[in-house]
Amino acid sequence: MKVPQFIKPGALVGLVSPAGKIAPEYLDLSRKYLDKIGMRHISGTNVINSWHQFAGTDEQRAADLQAMIDNPEMSVIWCMRGGYGAGRLLELVDFGPMKDKPKWLVGFSDITFYHALLQNQIGVASMHAAMPKNLDRGLTSANGIDMLWRFLQGELPSYSVNPHPLNRPGWAKGQLTGGNLTILSVVRGSSLDYNPAGKVLFLEEVGEQLYHLDRMMYGLYISGKLEGLAALIVGDMSEMQEGRDSFGAEAYQLIADVVKKYDYPLVFGFPAGHDKVNLPLLLGANVDLNVSVRGVELNYIG
Repeated sequence: MKVPQFIKPGALVGLVSPAGKIAPEYLDLSRKYLDKIGMRHISGTNVINSWHQFAGTDEQRAADLQAMIDNPEMSVIWCMRGGYGAGRLLELVDFGPMKDKPKWLVGFSDITFYHALLQNQIGVASMHAAMPKNLDRGLTSANGIDMLWRFLQGELPSYSVNPHPLNRPGWAKGQLTGGNLTILSVVRGSSLDYNPAGKVLFLEEVGEQLYHLDRMMYGLYISGKLEGLAALIVGDMSEMQEGRDSFGAEAYQLIADVVKKYDYPLVFGFPAGHDKVNLPLLLGANVDLNVSVRGVELNYIG
């Protein structure tokens, strides 16, 4: 797995909106933030465009993303937001140039489509992390954005997370993969799908009904995508909803029930996803994970 080169101040950052449309003030916030940390930046032509619920037509959004991929000066492609629409561009964008000259692709949620493609088709690591849409959540030092940009400059984080009653203690080492559960379910069986063998799988989700969450987890289970893992890390399960009938278990418990037959380490409540704190995760990198009654330690292996 190739990891893009870490950047330095003055690196060129491309701002694109491959999925949902976004208000102009977020573009202003992102430009001011990048100026503050000393990065150059350019914006896609359609970054604040609007077509239906998207930031422009599929062709317009794809052209913006392709331009950033093809730009030889580009170091980081920072997706403005998720929402819906990233997957509609998969056949319109050529990620091939990333293989010979990897660039950092940063985002989460619907952007999981691109993380999956880069790792499982191209062989390039990418950053599951906060986006400009998250700049309104408060202090960037608290919500993971400052940590993201230190990470991109080569400062590898070491994470210590509080224990959770559903955690399963153990030690694991493996390649970090995953992202949004819905997207991982959608790409199951395609060339974007992950091989679970020896992987440390990360999952997060937002706004789903609990029975649907359970169905997606069982979809991974029956297709063998939860078997052979080195470990499972469950991040934010945000704004989960009951259906017409009460499901009877909360999100973390139902996930624990699905994987109860396995003996690999389990982590619940890892602060990454749609809640206020979204710690950056380098998908495709090798990590060392230690889960104990005292808490969780996650470290990147050089």
